[in-house]
Amino acid sequence: MSDSAKSPLLLTLRWLSAHVGFPATRLPDKAELLLLFATAAATEDRDSIVRQSTKPSSHRDYNAQLRNYTAQRRKTHIVCDNSAKT
Repeated sequence: MSDSAKSPLLLTLRWLSAHVGFPATRLPDKAELLLLFATAAATEDRDSIVRQSTKPSSHRDYNAQLRNYTAQRRKTHIVCDNSAKT
């Protein structure tokens, strides 16, 4: 099993045991909390990527994305009016 296929929680626990000596010694509470939040976010990202890769793409999704992209570009288009005198 490659590292990319391992769960973020398993990777975090291995890092803690290698660098901190977990569970014999621990990080400060705030540092552990931050590390666990990062692990949870990585797990969520990984699950999201897996869901997106297994979802069948369709022509309809592409058209919706294209319409959304065009609408966003229209919102950001700036018209320059050089007729105003200063």
